[in-house]
Amino acid sequence: MVAPDFERRLIANTQPIRYFFLAQALHHALDQGVFDAVGEQPGMDTNTLATRLGLDTERLLGLLHFLQNEGYLVDDGGWSLTAKGTDLPTFAPWYEMLVGGYAPTMQQLGDALRPGAPWASRDATRVGSGSCRIGAYDTLPIVMRLLESLGDQPATLVDLGCGDAGFLIDVLVRRPELRGIGMDPNPGSIERATRHRAERGVEDRLELSLGDAADVVKLKLPDDGSRTYFMTAFVLQEMLEQDGEAAVENLLRTTFDTYPEARWLVAEMDHKPTAPVMGTHGLALAFYNPYFLIHTITEQRLKTRAEWFAMTERIGLTCVATAETDDRVDSTGIQFGFVLARA
Repeated sequence: MVAPDFERRLIANTQPIRYFFLAQALHHALDQGVFDAVGEQPGMDTNTLATRLGLDTERLLGLLHFLQNEGYLVDDGGWSLTAKGTDLPTFAPWYEMLVGGYAPTMQQLGDALRPGAPWASRDATRVGSGSCRIGAYDTLPIVMRLLESLGDQPATLVDLGCGDAGFLIDVLVRRPELRGIGMDPNPGSIERATRHRAERGVEDRLELSLGDAADVVKLKLPDDGSRTYFMTAFVLQEMLEQDGEAAVENLLRTTFDTYPEARWLVAEMDHKPTAPVMGTHGLALAFYNPYFLIHTITEQRLKTRAEWFAMTERIGLTCVATAETDDRVDSTGIQFGFVLARA
């Protein structure tokens, strides 16, 4: 016998399925340019929109109807964005990283949980691109605050694991006296970085190189690195799992042996998946809860803030500055930045 409240419970318990499909639909609609096109030219019919985007009309119509029912589009003889649909593109980077980059990862979750199973894969190009674009809101202010707080006059900023270089370019645009060097092991990211460099007009100030973070000691830096800042934004966490803690310590130690007057700027996460904020804060649930999960199965290792500082102190480095995210963007206290120098 079916319980009288079965439908109510069915609705409540299948909401995650609804949001699974919604996240996928929004990511692909953003990625295919649907929101941009409708925003730029409201009132287009489906045929015109499909032609403009190079998409199949009937299949696109199915997506449009889905988004209409979810309150992102309205059809008044032609397609227009609702207020919710107008606001969404601002947050496209989060969809690119977590959905575009890690949707393949979540498909592998069950297999990855088994003992001895290989690490789950991800779309590194989308992860890098989305992360760089997210960084404009949370990590970029941290970096700018750190650069300003020390009163230094750096000449070169070396971004290890630069992704599509969007983040590094944002720094260079704000600090026109800086020269940038971006390194990344993913060819797709370097290809995108090359395009972005030209689009943003910094070709004369940004050198790009395909390589791992460990290749940093091969660089020929001006002034023997005395006016150089190295930067790793969420890269050391990958090295920790893939190469081990000793490799991270060796990278930092060797770099400062080679360039003793340099500084190293780090942006990382304070790994606290069971902290009270994780179950009560909206952004912690929407972003950091998924973030912590995917990092356990994709060959990345997160550390607490205290563990990061203990490791760097152990190898003779000192933290000369710290900074937090702007509370208007992220008030969780999870992301932070710090600058290392030789003690």
